[in-house]
Amino acid sequence: MGTVAEETEILDGMVEAELYVKYQCFAQAKAILEEILETAPRYLPAKEALRDIFRKTGETEKAAEVTREIAHISEEIAAERRPVGTEGQSKDAKDKRQLVERIDGIIREIYDSTKLSDILKVSAQRLLESLRADRCVIIRLGQNKGATASFELCQPGLASSLDSRTAKLNFLIHKKVTAVSEAMAIDQVHQDPTLQECRSVLEDLKIQSILACSLVYKSNPIGMVIIHRCGGPTEWSEQEKILFSTVAGHVAVAISNAQQLDAIQAMAITDKLTGVYNRRFFEERLSAELTNAQQQRYPLCLAILDIDHFKSVNDSFGHAAGDRVLHKLGFLLKTNLRKGNVVARFGGEEFCVILPNTKMSTGHAIMENLRKLIESSLASEGGGPITISAGVAEAQFSGSSPVGEIQKVLIHAADEQLYQAKRSGRNRVCSHHTNPTKTP
Repeated sequence: MGTVAEETEILDGMVEAELYVKYQCFAQAKAILEEILETAPRYLPAKEALRDIFRKTGETEKAAEVTREIAHISEEIAAERRPVGTEGQSKDAKDKRQLVERIDGIIREIYDSTKLSDILKVSAQRLLESLRADRCVIIRLGQNKGATASFELCQPGLASSLDSRTAKLNFLIHKKVTAVSEAMAIDQVHQDPTLQECRSVLEDLKIQSILACSLVYKSNPIGMVIIHRCGGPTEWSEQEKILFSTVAGHVAVAISNAQQLDAIQAMAITDKLTGVYNRRFFEERLSAELTNAQQQRYPLCLAILDIDHFKSVNDSFGHAAGDRVLHKLGFLLKTNLRKGNVVARFGGEEFCVILPNTKMSTGHAIMENLRKLIESSLASEGGGPITISAGVAEAQFSGSSPVGEIQKVLIHAADEQLYQAKRSGRNRVCSHHTNPTKTP
């Protein structure tokens, strides 16, 4: 962005804008963000905060305009950061990278919503767009005597499938899905022998192919999501199946969170002081991410970090000063990580970062870059630098280990590496198979 002083000024402005938003002083927040963007026109955190304010205040056209600007800037930055020589990389590598980016974007939008109606709408919209599909049905199992509630989104001109005629069809699809315990694709529905008794319904609704997946939360089935194609390609690609299965896992977590929020009317998933997720949500999200990583066979890392000598900040300058440090650290973490990553406050001055689809070496490098950024950007009331220590561990999967046990072992391993960083002198990152690192 610029000099250290300019970066500090922008950081202070973003924190102030966040506080204005927290207390719904949107005009003041917009003024601060617009001033920041005059200095740093491509500063994405400010753009994203401005977009969110437009959404909150009902200025949908302005929000859409800023969303397009964010996408354009993101593409520019990605092109600038692309390593020399990547033009010749394999098509498979490019496709995998694009798939991860699409999934990250969808998951971010799903978790940005806390209302059940918004979660269902966003999930259905993004699945239809990403899968080139025509109809999305999300069925939720109710809490009272097996009652169900359904949500549907159709492409323009397509008839709704939510009526008594499809009860049998959805029952048969659910039976097939639960039997395989994973996403199920039916490329040619008219040729599937188990659906022949519903042939007339399939023809009336113009369904050519189906993609379906159970929604499972903490090992309990809570519903099902079904995608219909009524024209165009009838075969589902492997990438489409991966995207669908991965997103469905997060939809289940988001729906469950929303239902619990509705049940008690005020169960927050974010830490009020820092603006990042709280420990409860972290544990649930980590379980979902580990399940997806195990099923899709991709790596996942967890980092645990805390502020060095934080007690001395509170003792020397007061708890208000300590709270400001925690708030700024939370802001830096959530705005300087890839969208698919998850930042949460674990407790006190300790934070966790979930790094899906990330190997140990990459996870270590990411946290080392964050360590350097924090050291150069954060300062105490007395002007001294604020530093962090971090530990990184990679999840170890085996066919016989349940996700709960894998999660427990992973948290313990990352915690052990954090304490190794502390014992090695602080202001450094430690991980398995690496030496403690610190900028000279």
